Amino acid sequence: MRAATLLACALIAAPLTAEAGVCKAWSAPVLAASIPSKPIDEASGLEASRAYPGRLYHHNDSGDDLRFFVTDMAGGDLKIVNLKGPKPADIEELSLGPCGAKTCLYLGDVGDNAGARSEVSFTILPEKKTYAAVETPLRVVRARYPDGPRNVEAFALHPNGDLFVVTKPVDKEMTNPGPASVYRLSANQLRQTAGVQVFSKLGQLDLPKLLSDLPFPGWIPTGLDISRDGKRAVLLTYMAVVELGFDLSKGIPAKLTPGENVSVFRAPPLAQQEAITLLPDDSGFLYDSEAGRKAATFPLNKVTCTAR
Repeated sequence: MRAATLLACALIAAPLTAEAGVCKAWSAPVLAASIPSKPIDEASGLEASRAYPGRLYHHNDSGDDLRFFVTDMAGGDLKIVNLKGPKPADIEELSLGPCGAKTCLYLGDVGDNAGARSEVSFTILPEKKTYAAVETPLRVVRARYPDGPRNVEAFALHPNGDLFVVTKPVDKEMTNPGPASVYRLSANQLRQTAGVQVFSKLGQLDLPKLLSDLPFPGWIPTGLDISRDGKRAVLLTYMAVVELGFDLSKGIPAKLTPGENVSVFRAPPLAQQEAITLLPDDSGFLYDSEAGRKAATFPLNKVTCTAR
């Protein structure tokens, strides 16, 4: 009886430590695939499907049409899916997340290098086993920030249906970086098709302080993904990956502390790394490079958590 009681107490107490969900050690990156750079010549978004194991979603950066690409985990079995709608200004990220009872693919036309856009938009399409060459989106949601234009390359859907964006903390000339701001669109807002939704500002992530050993490109967020349970996220920068060991829906900690509420992965970066996705089982992540125009293929790297 006493042993059983002690065991029960230990099991109850274990999850209460702040460090429980933070990765203590990451593997070295390994090349998971070499993705053909035609037509994915400026990869800026990446998602691994949980509904269809072995499937990856990709899209190109600004200048491309309203479309995305489907491949297997090795970059093969390529399918191009065009969406009905106007040509986007600058799609920078995509995410998988709930849309009612379904799972949807969200393409975010959120890039704004000039800091001049009055609104951004998200094109939403249900995930399904087989896509036609041309698909009609479920809906398009327009949104604006409450405090003026923001440049964004990183957003993700939480399992509760809310959408979170992390801004690029730079001015128009990219010379004065500061903390990144975090904004949210609620699940209810993402169901609306009329009018322009307004983001709620949640707080800031002081990446310059957290990553003070890196030059400023290492502080600029370029991709985001949230775990299945919503309790963790991975944030890609041009030079690192920051695992956020907290639930974004519950707020932003006042301080980011390695080993407590964040874990930082550092490795020689890929050229212009802008896309990241958690593995379907959340054991690690994949990330890739936007530099496909300079070679026949671009690398897709895999990293796993080896101690948690």
